[in-house]
Amino acid sequence: MVNSKISNSRLTISLTWVMLMGYVTFFSQSICQTKREILIYQGRQERSQIDSWDFLNPADGQQLIITSNEFVSLPGFYQGIPIDQLENHRGVNLEVDFLYIYRLYAESVFFSGQAGWVVTSINLKGTPVSSQKFILPKIGKVIDPDGYVNVRSQMDVKSSIVGKLESIEKEIEDFHFFTCSYPNWLRVDVEY
Repeated sequence: MVNSKISNSRLTISLTWVMLMGYVTFFSQSICQTKREILIYQGRQERSQIDSWDFLNPADGQQLIITSNEFVSLPGFYQGIPIDQLENHRGVNLEVDFLYIYRLYAESVFFSGQAGWVVTSINLKGTPVSSQKFILPKIGKVIDPDGYVNVRSQMDVKSSIVGKLESIEKEIEDFHFFTCSYPNWLRVDVEY
């Protein structure tokens, strides 16, 4: 009887420890945290349906595949070697800078909000870390009886309509936006 109580007690402590370790690992990243990794560019990933690039971590020999989901297509967000010129740097040690943010992530034809690492620059080894300050977008979803909202050229209901933000599903986050000083208006990235 005593052994059973000790075993159950140890099991409870072990499970609590495992759950706590999982919690610490899950929440160990914080928004706007940055990191730099030295990686060797191996080439384009041809086996994937989305654009992907193969890298090798020389420190541990592990392969790292960076997909187009790890890039945010907002103006001025990515700096460094243009992605279409990475082939010129095959086999070269490159410094890859990452930023941990909450952003839209492509899943099939839909987007969803997700926290994760994104690439802010890929540079030749020895390039100083950028001091660029990012204005991070917020993520929104359209909740409107019509199922869409007009995007206008100016913050005026009489200005021309330059696009629409349509609701795909009520649970799905649809677009990046930035707050502005005008009440009831948001600045959105139309190209995205």
